[in-house]
Amino acid sequence: MIILIPDLAENTSPDNLHQYVSSCMKNVWLLPVFRKKGSLEKCEILRIKDRDSNQVQYQGLAYIDDDITGEALIKQLNNCHFQGINLKPRVYHSRAATKERRVNLADSNDIAIVNRRRRERRRSNLLIEKIASPVTPSAFSI
Repeated sequence: MIILIPDLAENTSPDNLHQYVSSCMKNVWLLPVFRKKGSLEKCEILRIKDRDSNQVQYQGLAYIDDDITGEALIKQLNNCHFQGINLKPRVYHSRAATKERRVNLADSNDIAIVNRRRRERRRSNLLIEKIASPVTPSAFSI
């Protein structure tokens, strides 16, 4: 499961986010109690820039290997404060134009009129880039 954490501060690094989410995962309780808790695989920061207005937004992605742990973590992180920002995490859904079932349908009678799309609605003017975690010298063990 991928958890989206929107509206992060500009100075947030993937390491800071990973450390914070890891500390919150220690407080996650799962039922039944003997159930094994999932783990945090990695965290990423997305820098999203609107080319028209030059507005920049930072969003975090936390990769959890278990869906039940991910759902519990979303509840745990909801309304928590991280670097002065009130968090509103939610499940991240990966979307692609190639997977869009409503665009370019061969038989448009299969879906309701209100559900038909004539063109792509996603904003094409966004520049999305991943902010890499800084490389530490200990990562280069020989």
